[in-house]
Amino acid sequence: MIRQELKSLLTKLFPRDDIVINQVPKDKEGDYSTNLALIRAARDKSRPLDVARDIAKKIEHPMIQAVTVHPPGFINFEISREYLVKLLFTDDFKFDIGSGMKILVEFVSANPTGPLNIVSARAAAVGNALVNMLNAAGFAAASEYYINDSGRQTELLAESVRQRLIELDGGTAEIPREGYHGEYLVGLAREIKSKDISDLGEIREYAVQYFMNDHRRVLDDFGVTFTNWIRESSIRKKGYVENVLRMLEEKDLVYSRDGARWIRTAQFGDKDDRVLVTRDERYTYLLPDIAYHLDKIKRDYRVLVDIWGPDHQAQIKSLQSSLVALGYKADILKVLIVQQVQLRKNGKVLKMSKRAGAIETLDDLLSQVPRDVVKFFMLMRSNSQHLDFDLDLAVKQTEENPVYYVQYAHARIKSIIRKAPQHDDVPADVTGRYITEPEEIALVKTIVKYPEVLEDAVRTYEPYMITYYLIDLARAFHYFYGTCRVIGDDQNVTRARIALIQKTADILQRGMNVLGVSCPDRM
Repeated sequence: MIRQELKSLLTKLFPRDDIVINQVPKDKEGDYSTNLALIRAARDKSRPLDVARDIAKKIEHPMIQAVTVHPPGFINFEISREYLVKLLFTDDFKFDIGSGMKILVEFVSANPTGPLNIVSARAAAVGNALVNMLNAAGFAAASEYYINDSGRQTELLAESVRQRLIELDGGTAEIPREGYHGEYLVGLAREIKSKDISDLGEIREYAVQYFMNDHRRVLDDFGVTFTNWIRESSIRKKGYVENVLRMLEEKDLVYSRDGARWIRTAQFGDKDDRVLVTRDERYTYLLPDIAYHLDKIKRDYRVLVDIWGPDHQAQIKSLQSSLVALGYKADILKVLIVQQVQLRKNGKVLKMSKRAGAIETLDDLLSQVPRDVVKFFMLMRSNSQHLDFDLDLAVKQTEENPVYYVQYAHARIKSIIRKAPQHDDVPADVTGRYITEPEEIALVKTIVKYPEVLEDAVRTYEPYMITYYLIDLARAFHYFYGTCRVIGDDQNVTRARIALIQKTADILQRGMNVLGVSCPDRM
């Protein structure tokens, strides 16, 4: 990667400094930039521009076409055409920063109390892309769905279904206020009635399995599969919850207050201590969660990545502090908060509420919008940003739709290559001589940045970086295609440009695969 080469070059010259290399915005001069002069000037109490000029004089390398200094003290690098083209045709743009490290990414994990909603769709798209990104970067990443089939929510589900059964028998349903009031339970109740199930425990188990089957089916339709499906009840049956409680008590990390048992998480970074067992001997969410994450660690995963919704943000520190209390490093657990999604149609926000029954499900969305579009749209914002999903734009099958814009670029390249005359591969040093036009060089620069974008996306757990990179790459190709004729009279130029667009197609395909989106050869 060019960025790493520049960093290594500057590190040799200035071994005492922490070198940071950034890509230069498109409207600025150069390709890469460093703030090294600003850091050294602050330390030495010198003028940043003078320091930058002194540094610039010391930098020389065949890959660098020019070094320029910009106020207040940035040093910008322009990469030579020869180096760029050589890199394009000799590098496979694969890299390994993971060294096979095992990472477990848990996502969606929606309570089995109803259909998957749109927020779960975003979590599914992000989690799926994240696993693909990590594996592309050399990690051994696996995906997991945790089924919360124990506790208060499934009890409320069972009682809500039981009330629907009473309603089917001609009575009046008295669904608990905190229960589930949606009409989607009526079909489930009819199915349970047909099987003559009346025991509340059996209703609960049947309802949980019913929705888990539905979740699995819809996620399969969405093109998202999981390495593991783990039930909370299986963790409990193994005695892990009681074992964790015993471990914490042996470490003197549990105490009694007001009839409940508390864990001393405040000693390990939490805002307050937390209740583990209520006064009526119910486990809070925290105790089974600790047990579940210890189970993950026992399976030899080195890093645990959880993708949660914003309503769970307050629980992050409690879980991390609990793991630290048990002797694990805080960074073993990384929790990503994926913000809410709003569906918009005709300029208006569509309301969603599972309990109230006014619900827009992932199943409904996939019946209206192709899954490629849904995934791509769900990955067009940072995890920390709210996302507006424009249904009107999503159903457009034109280049105005960013998904089709990228897919059209790939399909157009494949069409050109099918029409191109047969030719033998030409060595890169020969091919590179004929890639000289500004539009060609701009396309080359965009292609070779792919591994850097992927690395940044992996290190920050942000798939949207790949999404926007692919849009930029498609734009660079369309700009090139609108100016440079690929198949022409000069066979050498034709061969060079065919090789260039083939590289473009390869990276488009690779990036779309990471996102879990198809990249068709024909459209």
